Amino acid sequence: MDVRALRERALAVADHLSFLAQWMLYVAVSALSPLWERDDRLWAFGARGGEAFADNSKYLFLRVAADHPDIRPVWLSKDRAVVAELRRAGYEAYHCYSLRGLAVNLRAGAVFLTQGHRDLAMPCCAGALTVLLWHGIPLKHVSWDAGFADAPAPVRAGHAAMARAFDLLTVPGDGTIRPFESGLGVARPKMVATGYPRNDALLGSIPGEDLGTDAAALARVRSIAADHRVVCYLPTYREWDPGAIAANVDFEALEEFLAEREAYLVVKPHPKESLDLPEGLSRVVALPEPTDVYPLLRAVDALVTDYSSVYFDFLLRNRPVAFYAFDLDRYRAERGFYFDYEAVTPGPVARTFPELLAALDRTLDAAAAGPDADPDATRRRALGEALFERSDPDYCRADAVYRVVRRRLAASNAS
Repeated sequence: MDVRALRERALAVADHLSFLAQWMLYVAVSALSPLWERDDRLWAFGARGGEAFADNSKYLFLRVAADHPDIRPVWLSKDRAVVAELRRAGYEAYHCYSLRGLAVNLRAGAVFLTQGHRDLAMPCCAGALTVLLWHGIPLKHVSWDAGFADAPAPVRAGHAAMARAFDLLTVPGDGTIRPFESGLGVARPKMVATGYPRNDALLGSIPGEDLGTDAAALARVRSIAADHRVVCYLPTYREWDPGAIAANVDFEALEEFLAEREAYLVVKPHPKESLDLPEGLSRVVALPEPTDVYPLLRAVDALVTDYSSVYFDFLLRNRPVAFYAFDLDRYRAERGFYFDYEAVTPGPVARTFPELLAALDRTLDAAAAGPDADPDATRRRALGEALFERSDPDYCRADAVYRVVRRRLAASNAS
């Protein structure tokens, strides 16, 4: 076993032990939770294991803070820089494990998560209304259909118990229920078709959206998009081959192609993967890891991805999407899909780099022509209608979540 494999094995064991310890504490706090009262107007938010101000929790937090003075929203993070940034902007935020943070977590009537209970101080969530906002429609297998199944028996038991502890799971629509039921182990009656708060940022600006992101990178893309066609490339992560993107994209050739088309490509690799671009590129722009793609996607003309769930969200804009699936057969075998890939990819699917250039050519033509002349627009629209409960631009997903949670808290008090 090589050094990298040994390191990954050690990290996995440490993660399992940490999870089991937190689960046992959760059980203990759950038994004690009737001893104090939670405040239904105090809501605690966290995301990505507590490390970022991001995703659906971010956009629900911002909307509640702006529009619902009846609620006291508090962001809890394990990153002191996140806490400091939010405080400077006038929001209430604490470190998860500070005394104030623990007190908020223990007293909050509702807690909001994107990955799971470890977005906050997991034991302190016991007794609160727990809302899993999640982080995308799963195309590829997740959780119980992926890594959880191979975990040791005590870890599997803990994850099953914590899946039962979720009170609500927000989903985009009824067409997405089956993957969530299978992958997350959450019962269907707990799912509510509110849509994702982050998708509100695809359709209009949100006050505070530049927090938790690289604002300079967003400003640069917006500036480029004012005068040029911009395509965004968001590849997914391949844990078995972290260098796959660099090995399958000829960035010098891509630079020449983009210059001919007077277009730009902005690329953001997965947070677990780094990408070193060749020097001298001007048409290919690498985005820093902290960049929030949702305000970014509002500005771009088209998207290229492979298996990332972000393209499902992008359907709400009905702009061209191309797919670069150079390892489709292996990815299907290694990870597996909930949907028939060929049936849910409404755009050109490239398997080689020359095919990618051809797909980009077609995509830029479609972006210039507009949806009325785009041959894939009808397919995109049909897929969006199958997946999303609501797609009208004036529908606020964050407000839908707010209303569901307020009704659930009121019903709990009445009983």
